[in-house]
Amino acid sequence: MTSNRHLALMTLMNEITAPAKTYDHCVRRAAAALTDSPEYNAAVERGNAALDDIEQAVRLWVETNAPQPLAGRCGVASPDGRFVCALEPHGDDELHADRPGGDAMPNGRRMVWQTPAELPDGFERHACVTVKCAVCGYRYDETEYDHHFPSVGDAVDGAVGSGWDELKDGRVLCEATDEKHEELRRTVGVVDLDEDAA
Repeated sequence: MTSNRHLALMTLMNEITAPAKTYDHCVRRAAAALTDSPEYNAAVERGNAALDDIEQAVRLWVETNAPQPLAGRCGVASPDGRFVCALEPHGDDELHADRPGGDAMPNGRRMVWQTPAELPDGFERHACVTVKCAVCGYRYDETEYDHHFPSVGDAVDGAVGSGWDELKDGRVLCEATDEKHEELRRTVGVVDLDEDAA
């Protein structure tokens, strides 16, 4: 990331600080008011307006700050312009293709995407998500084979529905209750589905 991009990000952070504080304030006011009371409705309306301001600032930033190629890397932009190829320079025989948003930036890194040679007739390529425990690496394999999900959300729902825990940082844990698993449940926290529904 260039220093200009850092400066642009700092500017964006400054722009969204005030509406983010407004939103947090509105959430507290709405929580303290009776549902459907004038105070509640006003807090919700003001909070939604603050979120709209944040979205507008972020959209403008994305439109005006295209990703910069890394030195010594391919740098070809993805079809939507949001990412650049971070592979080493390569020939035309290696094609680029857009990938689903869920795996566009693995671990927060720049997108590296590549489509291998064309498949023979009768074969199709599908993007999918598999799950493994964040502590022990045990794979979610309800049918003795890795289960493949169409999205991260579906994968989490499937694992949690089978007794796994979703951590508050988005990772999942198998049902093991040893010290390492329990420490992560305690320090990171487990998503409480009943609490979220309330």
